Order: sequence, then C-alpha cells, then structure tokens
Amino acid sequence: MNQKKFLALTVTTVVVLAAGVWISMHRSSKQSDLGGTAMFADLKPALGEVSEVRFAKGDGSRTTLRKSADGWTVVERQYPADASRVRELVLNLASLKVVERKTQDPANYARLGVEAPDSPTAGSTLVEVIADKKTWSLIVGKGADGKAIYVRKPDETVSLLAAPFITVDPDQKRWIDRLLVDVPGANVHDVSVKLANSPAYVLMRAARGAQDLSVSPVPKGRKAATSMSLGSQTEALAAFHFDDVRTAPSAAPGASDTATYRMFDGQVIEFTGHREGDKTFVTVATRRDPALAAKFPEAPPPPAPPSTPAAPATAPAATPGADQIAEKLGARAKGMEFEIPAYKYEAIFRKPEELLEKPAESVKN
Repeated sequence: MNQKKFLALTVTTVVVLAAGVWISMHRSSKQSDLGGTAMFADLKPALGEVSEVRFAKGDGSRTTLRKSADGWTVVERQYPADASRVRELVLNLASLKVVERKTQDPANYARLGVEAPDSPTAGSTLVEVIADKKTWSLIVGKGADGKAIYVRKPDETVSLLAAPFITVDPDQKRWIDRLLVDVPGANVHDVSVKLANSPAYVLMRAARGAQDLSVSPVPKGRKAATSMSLGSQTEALAAFHFDDVRTAPSAAPGASDTATYRMFDGQVIEFTGHREGDKTFVTVATRRDPALAAKFPEAPPPPAPPSTPAAPATAPAATPGADQIAEKLGARAKGMEFEIPAYKYEAIFRKPEELLEKPAESVKN
C-alpha cells in the first residue's frame, strides 16, 4: 500500500468515526431534551380540580368517571367508582415522566400500540383528564416490562416511553367499586332463608359473642351440623365483592331465592337471588329493626382504672350501627342488580340439607 492510498484510507476512517460520534451525540441530545421531563407539567397543580376521566378505544369501548359531591361514579353504569383506583391513575398521570423518545413514523405506531384509536383493530386507548376548562389527552399503548408505558400525545407525531407504568382499561366494570358489604359473621344474629324449591329455615346465634349456632326446623331423626359448618353462612357477608352490576329488570324472575340477614345492632339486609344459566344475580334491600337492637344492646366499655385521670367529657362511643351500613347499602343498591360469584351465591342461599349431618347408614342384617 503506497502512501497516497494509506492517507486516503486514514481520512475515510476518521470521517466515518466522526460521523458515528456526531450521530450518537445527536441521538443523545434528542433523547436528553425530553428525558426526565413531565408528560403534563401543569396537571399536578390542578389535581384538586379534576372532575372527570374518560377512556375510549377504537372498538367503541367507553368509560366515563365523574366526580361529584358524593364521590366518583362510573357514568355508564350509574354506580359508584372505586375512588382509590381513580385516584391512583390520576396521580400516576400527573407523575408521568418521559424516559426516551421513540418512533415518530406513523407506520411504526402500531408496534408500540400508540396509533390513533379510531379503528376497531387499534390497540391504543385514549385517556382524557378534565379539570375546570382544561383537558389533558394521551394515547396510551403497550407496556414495557411492567415498569413503563409507550404513549403519544394526540396532536404530536413523536411517541415516547414514559414511567411509571399506568393501567388504562375502558372496561367499565373494572372501575366500579365492587365491595358490596363487609359484615363480620359475629355481628349476625340470624339468617332466614327460603329457596324456590326447598322448605324455609332459620339459622340463629343466641347472643352477642356466642359461638354456637342453631338451625330450625330440624327434620325428625336428623341432627344439625356442627356450629363450624353452620358458621360459613353467617360469614358470607364478610368482604362481599360482586363481579358486575346492572339496572334491575322491571320484571321479576320466575323463580327466586331469598335470604334475610339480621344483625345484633338492628341492621337488616335482604337478598333476592336467581340464576341465569351459569351466572348468579341478587338484588338487595335494607331496613332497620329497632326491637332487635334494643334486645341486644352493645356492652358498655370497661371502666377506666382508678389511677387513670378522668377523661374530658366526649360524645358517646360509636355503636356498630352508627356507620349506617344499611342506609348506605340501601341507597347504593336501589334499582340495581348484582352479578355475584357462584360460590358466594351458594354460601348465602345454602340448601337445608347442607345444614344437617348426614343420616346414619342403615344397619344391614
């Protein structure tokens, strides 16, 4: 290789290396001009005024979460929303920061799920947050390792990787508050059940704090099951979550089951249930039984030790009924029908035979 060729090769190598360095620095500068910046810098100061959140997909799925004086509501279901989940989403959107730039070629949007949500096959979801007269909009795409998410503002071409990861699901039932009621089994005085095709029965606890339960009537020659077995029915209202909710149909089902739970503090919750194929539904009504509450007054708190200074006078301690479970549940459940898990339905509407010991086998001669 002569000196001229060597010099030419050296110059070419230097040019290529310089070009590579320039491209690398250019890319780094393009990413650094957004990396770490807030997606919506002015959303966090407006969090207190957020009144609505909307989700929309190209397949027609829609969910509207609206805030009122009574809290958040899933508008399409006319039912309270899970406020903690709404709050988490809004806070995460306000905290969303850019990790790096991604494609700005529309032909590549679908790979990240940030294409316009205007066709049934689009994988993107449009999220809108409204506060006063301001709206923040974001097209949300696929997740990245559960830690970040691909996003794009509708009026911009560049797509971005942003963190933290956020969940935006336009399925309305994902946003409803699915806790129906939470009553400990020890609070239940009695359960009266009448199934469509079985005799009625009553399950009862004699006094507050009693462990034993009785069932009546008990057929001649049979024995009631153990209190441990009977207790599962009184525990059915603890952490009672439903699957979905809908407006109750105007016409009552042909055959239905009823179960009435009465609490020691006088709260009464009545369930009317029926089956539709493999799904189970209930409607709920509530009331108060003052006579029952008077019969089983709550025990007063123990007196303070003599050495303890007298506490200043305060309002009486709250009783179990003071939180108005029956009233709140009644207002929330009015005109609605709840789809509940089959196992929960069977726990509430137990068959009479399940409350009895198995009959002794006949002695063979």
